Amino acid sequence: MNCEELAQLIPDLVDGTVPASLLAEAEATLPQCPDCQRELAIARQVRAILLELQAGHVDLHLPAGFEARVLAQVKAQHSGLELLDLSSKTFALWLVELTNLIGGLLHPASALGGSQPQPGRA
Repeated sequence: MNCEELAQLIPDLVDGTVPASLLAEAEATLPQCPDCQRELAIARQVRAILLELQAGHVDLHLPAGFEARVLAQVKAQHSGLELLDLSSKTFALWLVELTNLIGGLLHPASALGGSQPQPGRA
């Protein structure tokens, strides 16, 4: 299995839905490629963050493909090394951006800079 094939399996590895026929091959390939290991670790971290946010906000409904778009943005903007260091400034800034985005999904008017009408006020 090469890195491209393994990259295609990362969502299934995170979900735990890789067919048994491919799992052994993927597990044998991972130790040979630090980049693939890093991508899998990042995907697992993003999933954990999103699950934690959803657990804390039952009214939060992420759009289809949201997690994949977040991972694509992380990959496009950073080498990913900063994300693995949970104490890094880059991770903190990324988390603030993600939290603001999630807040916008919960309260769309606040994300647009608008204010929500207050009852009893003119």
